[in-house]
Amino acid sequence: MSKTGKRRHTIADILRELLSYNGKLKLPMAVALLFAAAGAVLTIIGPNMLSDITNLITESLFTGIDMAAIGGICVNLLTIYLISAILTYVEHFIMATVTLELSRDLRRDLSRKINVVPMSYFNKASYGGILSRVTNDVSTLQQALSNSLPSIISSAAQFAGCLIMMFVTEWRMALSAVLVTVAGFLIMGIAMLRSQKYFTSRQRNLSKLNGYVEEMYSGHDVVRISRANDGIKRKFGEMNDELYDSDWRSQFLSGIMQPLMTVIGNLGYVAVCVVGAALAMDGQIEFGVIVAFIMYVRLFTSPLSTLAQGMTQMQTAAAAGGHIFDFLHAEEMPEEPGKLSAPEQVRGEVDFEHVRFAYPDDPDKIIIKDFSAHVEPGQKVAIVGPTGAGKTTLVNLLMRFYELNSGTIKIDGIPTCDMKRESVHDLFGMVLQDTCSRARCARTWCTTRPASPTRSWKTPAAPAASTTSSRPCPRASIRCWTSPSPSPPDRSSC
Repeated sequence: MSKTGKRRHTIADILRELLSYNGKLKLPMAVALLFAAAGAVLTIIGPNMLSDITNLITESLFTGIDMAAIGGICVNLLTIYLISAILTYVEHFIMATVTLELSRDLRRDLSRKINVVPMSYFNKASYGGILSRVTNDVSTLQQALSNSLPSIISSAAQFAGCLIMMFVTEWRMALSAVLVTVAGFLIMGIAMLRSQKYFTSRQRNLSKLNGYVEEMYSGHDVVRISRANDGIKRKFGEMNDELYDSDWRSQFLSGIMQPLMTVIGNLGYVAVCVVGAALAMDGQIEFGVIVAFIMYVRLFTSPLSTLAQGMTQMQTAAAAGGHIFDFLHAEEMPEEPGKLSAPEQVRGEVDFEHVRFAYPDDPDKIIIKDFSAHVEPGQKVAIVGPTGAGKTTLVNLLMRFYELNSGTIKIDGIPTCDMKRESVHDLFGMVLQDTCSRARCARTWCTTRPASPTRSWKTPAAPAASTTSSRPCPRASIRCWTSPSPSPPDRSSC
């Protein structure tokens, strides 16, 4: 299977795709992200108020603590934290609602897309890979947008706000904390650059493995009959090893970021305490400044861990979103507004006239060369041959799943290329090939077709009597059998 959708997608690419895909996302997402930033900024005011409370207490140790002043600051602090919590709740509610509606729309459009891509697309992509886009990829994208994106925005706002407040409060202590955390940014940037390709490879390998498992289980009976168990297990093992390798590398590189950020945060505490103690002993700052800075360092370094984890999730979402939009941007079958509908009364006369055909993915390899045939209304035709002889290809051309290179196929004298595709499809009933089909006779297959004028069937019974039953039977029917022997399945009971 050739790979589709190999283009690397960044987080910015996917966000642009999403905003262009659904313009209604812009306003609610902007409001939600603004609330997330505002909630984060309000939490930054807290350490300054705690510094004021600490200074009031230390100054009043010997003269009596001013509880009224402390109570007023506490009320203001509680109000600020309450507003921050409300803004955060509203932001989560908006993002959850918006992203769930987005996932619903994506699944709806993916389902529609499956019906409008040409049949040649499915020669390049597995059914399970497409199914993985509708399930795994959409869920991954929705969860990342709902949880990780707001966390990244609020963490960035908190980080910037803390940085400003630290420099306003005491620039020397702020500088010592910043120099330590610069190393965290460098490590996070290197890890992100190295891990993005592994996240993309992980999503691609997961899609391939899902598709392979789905196809092998769907055709399990065929696998057993053709004795392909060992080869399939070997190929599954190879694909599983590829998924393990890409998954291990991506998770390892992303997993080391958060512990490293924790270590760097602790180093920031040490730097602030040492520099603050030296300044306090020299009488340049009050004790409350050290208390405020310890809070600021915590609020300053915790966003780094959140940013690292959020960017990891967004990288996975970028790979998943790339799979989704690669499929949504795939070429569709052209519209046919000027073509005819099928006639209301169909007799069932079928003509193949000098048909020539090659599959679109290999146009130089001609499969059918100058094929002509005529089927009368009511006539039954069996197309018998080994696997790969072209039986399914003929039926696909008859139902106009592919366009001819040259020649014409007519139904009741009307070329199928002049009729709308859906009209051609409505003329046929198809029973897909299955491994148990050899045990079924033509009569069983006929009775699965749409109702048509009835015909009497002679059913063998005991020697003493015979029974006759009315069954629906098409005016004309074409049967395809895969047969390793010269004869088709037994039809004596029909």
